[in-house]
Amino acid sequence: MKQIKQIEPFFDNLELHSVNKTIKSTFITEGKKTELFENIIKKKINSKYVVSVNNWTLGLYSCAKVLNLKNDDEIIVPNLTFISCVTSMLMANLKVKLCEIRPENYSLNLSHAKKLISKKTKAIMIVHLFGECSNIAEILKFAKKYNLMVIEDAAQSFCGKYNKKYLGTFGDVGGFSFYGNKTITTGEGGLATCSKKKYYTKFKMLKNYGRIKKGIYKHESIGYNFKFNDIAATIGIAQLKKLEMILNKKRFIDNFYRKKLSDFKQIQFSKKINGADPIYWFTAIQVKNKKELQKFLSYKNIETRDFFYPMNLQKCFKNEKNVIKKYSNFKVSLDLYKNGICLPSSVSLKKNQLIYIVNQIKNFYENRG
Repeated sequence: MKQIKQIEPFFDNLELHSVNKTIKSTFITEGKKTELFENIIKKKINSKYVVSVNNWTLGLYSCAKVLNLKNDDEIIVPNLTFISCVTSMLMANLKVKLCEIRPENYSLNLSHAKKLISKKTKAIMIVHLFGECSNIAEILKFAKKYNLMVIEDAAQSFCGKYNKKYLGTFGDVGGFSFYGNKTITTGEGGLATCSKKKYYTKFKMLKNYGRIKKGIYKHESIGYNFKFNDIAATIGIAQLKKLEMILNKKRFIDNFYRKKLSDFKQIQFSKKINGADPIYWFTAIQVKNKKELQKFLSYKNIETRDFFYPMNLQKCFKNEKNVIKKYSNFKVSLDLYKNGICLPSSVSLKKNQLIYIVNQIKNFYENRG
């Protein structure tokens, strides 16, 4: 069997022809294609306002600035996530309080979060890891109790839902990543969401040098260049034309793995919460004998991926006083990292490849010892 990648983008001639047309038009910076891309997504997810950005790390940074979080304000962030959730907050001069997560769905452990609350704690971040759906109702109730603003990082869960409402639209601000390995991609890029016009205006000004309109050289506030571009938008528009097919295939892949492997006691799948309709960006499992299984699958030309490395263990944060690791040994995060693998989850996967992957995993466990 030819090597099966863990994840890769799904492109065909539609993207190629669309990009070629945009390039020939010579209008390649942020313009009408970007506006169209934003409007399609706004209508799809029923968000009042959306703003494209050149990557989601800067999107997260923008979320903090838009909420007017001040230097040394504290934000609670999940301990098991991609590192940009922390570094973007450090970039905004916030103090990050790392919070343990729940093993069954990677949602914030609010018992630990409660211990982290202080007078300086002003915000909390929801992260829908691997396309899972966090326990939004509980987190929003917690945030209201402690008067916290909510940043919803739906980078990995574009078009997932909770109680029929789209993920990424529950927080005060939120948004998505369209990096090359995401459910839909624009190569790089992201998109922020909000329901208040004042936040929308701040997003627009922050990404455009502190002004609303281009070509005007009077700047109302300090801003930067976080703008999108029409080439990336053209790729995104082509991807959105295939969105339902992509989402259906993601569901099919995850359901296939669950159906074929759920009887193995050595394998645990996540458990979705009531009301959740996740979009499994990756099918992530917890297994016994992880390293041996990965080595075996690699020999069989099946690529897998580890879970993210816990933030409390990151070398770059070891002496970082603004990353606070208190009131937990983060055992759940470490166990998930030690035992978690992400299976091949590309939309381009054929059924015979899925059968091959499942059979090799079965062979590994059935033939051990």
